Amino acid sequence: MNNQRLTSATNDIYLNSSNTYFTSVQEGEKTDFLTTEQLYNAVFENAFHAMYIGSGDGRIIRFNEKLPTLFEYSQWEMTQNNSSDLFDIYEKTFIDFLNQRKKDGIAKAEITGIKKSGETFPCRISSVIYHTDDGLKRSMNTVVNISQNIVARWNIAG
Repeated sequence: MNNQRLTSATNDIYLNSSNTYFTSVQEGEKTDFLTTEQLYNAVFENAFHAMYIGSGDGRIIRFNEKLPTLFEYSQWEMTQNNSSDLFDIYEKTFIDFLNQRKKDGIAKAEITGIKKSGETFPCRISSVIYHTDDGLKRSMNTVVNISQNIVARWNIAG
């Protein structure tokens, strides 16, 4: 059995050669196929970077513990935020990012993040559109502070 193993907090997840995700304890046992939503939840729960699930209209539906830390909000405060509280939504690169995601269902960009204090910082966002088991459109978003990367680029450039 040639399966790539991915691990979540609660299950081992396998990707077979047909790109089908499933869980299984031992070869030959009954296989439980994962839904797309279960797969995204497994990735979300184990992410190293800040992540959030968006509704498509700017609302943040769910986020991991790293998102409020990155933007310096409390967990409760983050539940009150929209993407317009976290990013410069008028920036050309942000608008281009949204247009690319709408067109292709996936996009990434370097944009401006906004901390609770109003301090801005460069960040990289990647996003993919998916549908929940109930057929609702959602976006899975990963946000990384790239301030250190930019400082390193400047130091190398001299």
